[in-house]
Amino acid sequence: MRHQRIPGRVRPVSGMAAAVAVTVFAAAGCGDDSADATGDGGDQITVDVGTLPIANAAPMYLGMEEGFFEEEGLEIEPTVLQGGNEIITGLVSGDYDFGFVGYISAGVALSQNVPVCVVTASDATGTTPEDDWQVLVAGADNGIESPQDLAGATLGINALGGVAEVLIKAALDADGVDPNSVEFIEVPFPEVPAAVAEGRIDAGYTSEPFVTTVLDQGGEVVYAPQSELAPEYPNGSYAASEQFIAENGDVVERFTRAMNRSLDYARENEDAVRSIIPSYTEIDPAVAERMRLPVYTSELDEQAIDEQMGFMEQFDIVEAAPTADDLICG
Repeated sequence: MRHQRIPGRVRPVSGMAAAVAVTVFAAAGCGDDSADATGDGGDQITVDVGTLPIANAAPMYLGMEEGFFEEEGLEIEPTVLQGGNEIITGLVSGDYDFGFVGYISAGVALSQNVPVCVVTASDATGTTPEDDWQVLVAGADNGIESPQDLAGATLGINALGGVAEVLIKAALDADGVDPNSVEFIEVPFPEVPAAVAEGRIDAGYTSEPFVTTVLDQGGEVVYAPQSELAPEYPNGSYAASEQFIAENGDVVERFTRAMNRSLDYARENEDAVRSIIPSYTEIDPAVAERMRLPVYTSELDEQAIDEQMGFMEQFDIVEAAPTADDLICG
């Protein structure tokens, strides 16, 4: 079977998502004018997906392994990156056809006139601090027993103005704690275990497998902002550029069907998820067997996504936030 690559690809540009608004128009101007790249005669179309080396991406890899994408005539070529800004930049420059991004990251980009939109859901947070996988952790004897104890604390987050800052502020506000009473400093996820163990921060926001690392060191989860807002609160999605969607509608439909099938499969097959995670990450198989997993979902919770967009405006991340209707393709 022959493989067809979607035409009109250009090299990625550098810079943060805030600068993409300048480059996207240039990328749009040099794209191919060909019709939807749907293939013919049994061709497999190769689609490039920007992704991250985290457990959240497991459904896509399972879908590749189970043949869900192949059945839709698609071959997935993942490119593992380190952050959502790189992925969004690659989407609008044409280097990636689809990309794994958080709703807030996509919303910030759209508020800056970067033409991206969400194609499918991906994952959500847990239901309680006991099963949530993206949380605030602290070392032993931290003295944090309630949200009120976080007032005046120094909190490590992976990026200022991103998901962590927005949702921690929203959760604290809902719990009656002044969001402006905490100080945020940037601490990458992998560095949080050492930072809390050494007392450099009062608590740190991190994701698995680093939550398990802190627990193994005698630390604890002290706050779960997303599940505090609501159980299974939306976290990640797959997005595309509006130009790609306009030119490749059939490919988008096929990707969406395969991705949703993959998400449903992952939700029902935890053992398969734990088994595949070490194949595309550096997570040790023994840790993969114990770590908390994202909640995989194919459902786009528009009400909760709309709430997140409102938080961005409420906490001065953007001047004018998009609505969920603006953010979701179609």
